[in-house]
Amino acid sequence: MKRTKKKKSPDGISVAARKNILSRLKNAQKDTETSRFDEIEDDGRPVFPVPENLEDTFRKELEAISGKFFKVKSKDEVPLVLNSILKERGLNSVFCTDETLIEELGDSVPIESAPERFNEMEAGVTRCEALVARTGSVVVSSYGSGRRMNVFPPVHIVIASYSRLVPFISDAFDLLKNKYGNSYPAQVTFVAGPSRTADIEKTLVMGAHGPRELIVIMIGDTL
Repeated sequence: MKRTKKKKSPDGISVAARKNILSRLKNAQKDTETSRFDEIEDDGRPVFPVPENLEDTFRKELEAISGKFFKVKSKDEVPLVLNSILKERGLNSVFCTDETLIEELGDSVPIESAPERFNEMEAGVTRCEALVARTGSVVVSSYGSGRRMNVFPPVHIVIASYSRLVPFISDAFDLLKNKYGNSYPAQVTFVAGPSRTADIEKTLVMGAHGPRELIVIMIGDTL
Protein backbone atom coordinates (compact mmCIF):
# COMPACT_ATOMS: atom_id res chain seq x y z
CA MET A 1 0.00 0.00 0.00
CA LYS A 2 1.31 3.37 -0.97
CA ARG A 3 1.41 5.85 1.91
CA THR A 4 0.24 9.37 1.29
CA LYS A 5 2.72 11.95 2.46
CA LYS A 6 1.33 14.48 4.89
CA LYS A 7 1.36 18.00 3.57
CA LYS A 8 3.54 20.35 5.53
CA SER A 9 3.50 24.11 5.91
CA PRO A 10 6.67 26.17 5.24
CA ASP A 11 7.66 25.96 8.92
CA GLY A 12 7.70 22.15 8.84
CA ILE A 13 4.45 21.57 10.74
CA SER A 14 1.90 19.35 9.06
CA VAL A 15 -1.19 21.11 7.74
CA ALA A 16 -3.49 19.04 9.98
CA ALA A 17 -1.38 19.80 13.07
CA ARG A 18 -1.29 23.47 12.16
CA LYS A 19 -5.09 23.60 11.82
CA ASN A 20 -5.44 21.88 15.19
CA ILE A 21 -3.11 24.36 16.91
CA LEU A 22 -4.85 27.38 15.37
CA SER A 23 -8.25 25.99 16.36
CA ARG A 24 -7.14 25.54 19.97
CA LEU A 25 -5.70 29.06 20.05
CA LYS A 26 -8.96 30.54 18.74
CA ASN A 27 -10.99 28.64 21.34
CA ALA A 28 -8.61 29.75 24.08
CA GLN A 29 -9.00 33.35 22.93
CA LYS A 30 -12.79 33.06 23.13
CA ASP A 31 -12.54 31.64 26.64
CA THR A 32 -10.26 34.53 27.63
CA GLU A 33 -12.61 37.13 26.20
CA THR A 34 -15.54 35.74 28.17
CA SER A 35 -13.64 35.14 31.42
CA ARG A 36 -14.21 37.44 34.36
CA PHE A 37 -11.13 39.58 34.69
CA ASP A 38 -12.92 41.72 37.24
CA GLU A 39 -12.25 38.83 39.66
CA ILE A 40 -15.70 38.34 41.12
CA GLU A 41 -16.49 35.48 43.47
CA ASP A 42 -19.43 33.15 42.77
CA ASP A 43 -21.57 35.05 45.27
CA GLY A 44 -20.91 38.38 43.52
CA ARG A 45 -18.30 39.73 45.96
CA PRO A 46 -14.99 41.00 44.51
CA VAL A 47 -11.90 38.95 45.41
CA PHE A 48 -10.06 42.12 46.37
CA PRO A 49 -12.60 44.63 47.70
CA VAL A 50 -11.94 48.35 47.55
CA PRO A 51 -10.26 49.41 50.82
CA GLU A 52 -12.58 51.26 53.18
CA ASN A 53 -9.86 53.84 53.85
CA LEU A 54 -7.49 54.42 50.92
CA GLU A 55 -5.09 56.59 52.88
CA ASP A 56 -4.66 54.16 55.78
CA THR A 57 -4.24 51.25 53.39
CA PHE A 58 -1.64 53.07 51.31
CA ARG A 59 0.31 54.12 54.40
CA LYS A 60 0.28 50.58 55.79
CA GLU A 61 1.38 48.98 52.52
CA LEU A 62 4.04 51.63 51.83
CA GLU A 63 5.57 51.28 55.30
CA ALA A 64 5.48 47.48 54.94
CA ILE A 65 7.94 47.81 52.04
CA SER A 66 10.17 50.27 53.94
CA GLY A 67 8.72 53.48 52.51
CA LYS A 68 7.91 56.53 54.63
CA PHE A 69 4.67 58.50 54.62
CA PHE A 70 3.80 62.05 55.66
CA LYS A 71 0.40 63.73 55.45
CA VAL A 72 -0.16 67.51 55.43
CA LYS A 73 -3.40 69.45 55.19
CA SER A 74 -2.29 71.91 52.54
CA LYS A 75 0.61 72.54 50.16
CA ASP A 76 1.71 75.41 52.39
CA GLU A 77 2.90 72.81 54.91
CA VAL A 78 5.02 70.88 52.40
CA PRO A 79 8.15 73.06 52.84
CA LEU A 80 8.09 72.45 56.61
CA VAL A 81 8.12 68.70 56.08
CA LEU A 82 10.75 68.89 53.36
CA ASN A 83 13.07 71.00 55.49
CA SER A 84 12.57 68.61 58.40
CA ILE A 85 13.49 65.64 56.19
CA LEU A 86 16.64 67.38 54.97
CA LYS A 87 17.68 68.44 58.46
CA GLU A 88 17.13 64.95 59.88
CA ARG A 89 19.48 63.51 57.25
CA GLY A 90 22.04 66.30 57.40
CA LEU A 91 21.38 67.40 53.81
CA ASN A 92 21.85 70.95 52.58
CA SER A 93 19.48 70.91 49.62
CA VAL A 94 17.07 68.86 47.53
CA PHE A 95 17.45 68.50 43.77
CA CYS A 96 14.49 69.29 41.52
CA THR A 97 14.07 69.57 37.74
CA ASP A 98 10.30 70.10 37.65
CA GLU A 99 9.78 73.83 36.95
CA THR A 100 6.18 73.74 38.23
CA LEU A 101 7.27 72.11 41.48
CA ILE A 102 10.15 74.56 41.90
CA GLU A 103 7.70 77.45 41.54
CA GLU A 104 5.28 75.89 44.03
CA LEU A 105 7.98 75.39 46.66
CA GLY A 106 9.44 78.85 46.15
CA ASP A 107 12.32 80.05 48.31
CA SER A 108 11.14 78.21 51.43
CA VAL A 109 13.19 75.10 50.59
CA PRO A 110 16.88 74.99 49.54
CA ILE A 111 16.52 73.67 45.99
CA GLU A 112 19.34 72.74 43.63
CA SER A 113 18.52 72.48 39.93
CA ALA A 114 21.79 73.17 38.08
CA PRO A 115 22.42 70.33 35.57
CA GLU A 116 26.14 70.30 36.40
CA ARG A 117 25.30 69.44 40.03
CA PHE A 118 23.09 66.49 39.13
CA ASN A 119 25.67 63.83 39.93
CA GLU A 120 26.23 65.38 43.36
CA MET A 121 22.61 65.21 44.52
CA GLU A 122 21.82 63.47 47.80
CA ALA A 123 18.05 63.87 47.63
CA GLY A 124 15.57 64.58 44.86
CA VAL A 125 11.93 65.65 44.83
CA THR A 126 9.33 64.92 42.15
CA ARG A 127 5.59 64.70 41.69
CA CYS A 128 3.85 61.46 40.74
CA GLU A 129 1.04 60.14 38.57
CA ALA A 130 -0.71 57.98 41.16
CA LEU A 131 -0.51 56.31 44.56
CA VAL A 132 -1.85 52.74 44.60
CA ALA A 133 -3.40 51.90 47.96
CA ARG A 134 -3.53 48.09 47.66
CA THR A 135 0.17 47.77 46.84
CA GLY A 136 1.63 50.85 48.49
CA SER A 137 3.28 51.67 45.17
CA VAL A 138 3.98 55.04 43.59
CA VAL A 139 3.45 55.59 39.88
CA VAL A 140 5.99 58.04 38.45
CA SER A 141 6.68 59.15 34.90
CA SER A 142 9.21 61.17 32.96
CA TYR A 143 6.70 64.01 32.59
CA GLY A 144 7.92 67.14 34.37
CA SER A 145 11.10 65.75 35.95
CA GLY A 146 12.53 63.49 33.25
CA ARG A 147 13.61 59.87 33.55
CA ARG A 148 16.70 60.11 35.75
CA MET A 149 14.94 61.74 38.70
CA ASN A 150 12.95 58.56 39.31
CA VAL A 151 16.00 56.34 39.80
CA PHE A 152 19.09 58.47 40.55
CA PRO A 153 18.40 60.31 43.86
CA PRO A 154 19.62 58.35 46.91
CA VAL A 155 16.59 59.78 48.72
CA HIS A 156 13.51 60.11 46.51
CA ILE A 157 10.83 62.42 47.93
CA VAL A 158 7.45 62.29 46.18
CA ILE A 159 4.84 65.01 46.58
CA ALA A 160 1.28 64.01 45.69
CA SER A 161 -2.23 65.30 46.19
CA TYR A 162 -4.94 63.12 47.70
CA SER A 163 -6.63 63.01 44.30
CA ARG A 164 -3.75 60.82 43.05
CA LEU A 165 -4.72 58.07 45.52
CA VAL A 166 -6.50 55.10 43.90
CA PRO A 167 -7.44 51.58 45.08
CA PHE A 168 -5.84 49.38 42.43
CA ILE A 169 -3.20 49.36 39.67
CA SER A 170 -5.96 49.32 37.05
CA ASP A 171 -7.24 52.61 38.47
CA ALA A 172 -3.77 54.11 38.08
CA PHE A 173 -3.83 53.19 34.40
CA ASP A 174 -7.22 54.89 34.14
CA LEU A 175 -5.69 58.09 35.53
CA LEU A 176 -2.87 57.88 33.01
CA LYS A 177 -5.30 57.29 30.17
CA ASN A 178 -7.50 60.22 31.19
CA LYS A 179 -4.49 62.52 31.49
CA TYR A 180 -2.45 61.56 28.43
CA GLY A 181 -4.84 59.75 26.07
CA ASN A 182 -2.67 57.84 23.63
CA SER A 183 0.37 60.09 24.12
CA TYR A 184 1.97 58.51 27.16
CA PRO A 185 5.23 59.87 28.62
CA ALA A 186 8.43 58.16 27.51
CA GLN A 187 8.68 56.41 30.88
CA VAL A 188 6.05 55.23 33.36
CA THR A 189 7.26 53.28 36.40
CA PHE A 190 5.58 51.61 39.36
CA VAL A 191 7.85 52.07 42.38
CA ALA A 192 7.32 49.61 45.22
CA GLY A 193 9.42 51.01 48.04
CA PRO A 194 13.18 51.69 48.05
CA SER A 195 15.39 49.82 45.60
CA ARG A 196 16.74 46.59 47.03
CA THR A 197 18.50 43.40 45.99
CA ALA A 198 19.84 40.24 47.63
CA ASP A 199 21.50 38.74 44.55
CA ILE A 200 24.95 38.56 46.13
CA GLU A 201 25.18 35.92 48.87
CA LYS A 202 21.54 36.64 49.79
CA THR A 203 22.60 39.81 51.58
CA LEU A 204 19.99 42.57 51.38
CA VAL A 205 21.37 45.78 49.90
CA MET A 206 19.25 48.93 49.78
CA GLY A 207 19.63 51.42 46.95
CA ALA A 208 21.39 49.05 44.55
CA HIS A 209 19.39 49.97 41.46
CA GLY A 210 17.69 53.18 42.55
CA PRO A 211 16.84 55.25 45.66
CA ARG A 212 17.70 53.68 49.01
CA GLU A 213 14.89 55.68 50.61
CA LEU A 214 11.39 56.50 49.32
CA ILE A 215 9.36 59.20 51.06
CA VAL A 216 5.81 60.22 50.13
CA ILE A 217 4.30 63.54 51.21
CA MET A 218 0.57 63.59 50.53
CA ILE A 219 -1.41 66.81 50.63
CA GLY A 220 -5.13 67.43 50.70
CA ASP A 221 -5.33 69.91 47.84
CA THR A 222 -4.08 69.91 44.28
CA LEU A 223 -0.41 70.48 43.46
